Amino acid sequence: MAGEILKAEEVLKVGQRLEIFLDGREEHFHSRIEDIRPDVMIVAMPFDNQRVPVIPATGESFYGLAADKASRYRFFTKFLGTSKEGQVPVWRITKPTECEKFQDRAFVRVRVKLHVKVRLVDEEGCIAEPVVAPVIDLSGNGIGFVWPKEVKVGTQVGLEINEIPNVGALEIMSQVVRCTAVKRGENDYIYHIGASFQHLSRAIANKIVHYVFTVQREVIAKGIGKD
Repeated sequence: MAGEILKAEEVLKVGQRLEIFLDGREEHFHSRIEDIRPDVMIVAMPFDNQRVPVIPATGESFYGLAADKASRYRFFTKFLGTSKEGQVPVWRITKPTECEKFQDRAFVRVRVKLHVKVRLVDEEGCIAEPVVAPVIDLSGNGIGFVWPKEVKVGTQVGLEINEIPNVGALEIMSQVVRCTAVKRGENDYIYHIGASFQHLSRAIANKIVHYVFTVQREVIAKGIGKD
C-alpha cells in the first residue's frame, strides 16, 4: 500500500532532524532543519564519516527523511547552494511541497505496469532459463511478480528489469520472501511472488524510490481528478 501524502508544511518543522540520501553515495547523512522560508528550506551542513562537508552539485535532486514520535516522512528536493546562518554552515534547498508518510523504515510498494525477466536458482545452484513475468508492485528494496508455479520461500532468483526510468538495465540477485496462491478458476492457480533485492546499491535504490514516488503521485492525481 502506498504511503499517505501530506503537505510538507504539516510535517516539516524548524529543529527537526533529517537523514539525507544522495545518488551515488552508499551512506546517508545527518542534518537538521534550521529555517523554512517561502521558497527555500535551510538545513544544517551534513558531514561524512571523515567530518568532511558534503556538498552536492548545484541543482542535484535527492531525498530526505524526517521523523516524529510515530512515523517517518520522505520528501524530494534539490540542492541550491551553501551559505552560513550566523556561525552555522548550511545548505539551501528547494522547499518541499509534499511528504510521504511511513509507519516503518520499509520502502512503500506501488503497483506498476512493468515486466521482469526471472531466472530461478535451484538448491544445487543451477540457473533455469529466463522467463518473462508481469510485475505486480515495486519498491526500493523489492519486487512482486506473477508466476505460474509455487516457489519455495528462500529461493534465490536472478532478475533483469529494463523498463524503470533513469535506471537502465538492472540485473540483480534476489530472494523469495513471499509466495501467495491466487485462484483464477476451478483447480487453476497463479502465484504472486514477493522477492527482496540483494546487494542493491544506494544509488540505484534511490532512483527506484524516486520512480515509485512519481508513480504514486500520478495515481493520487488521477484519483483526485475523478472526484
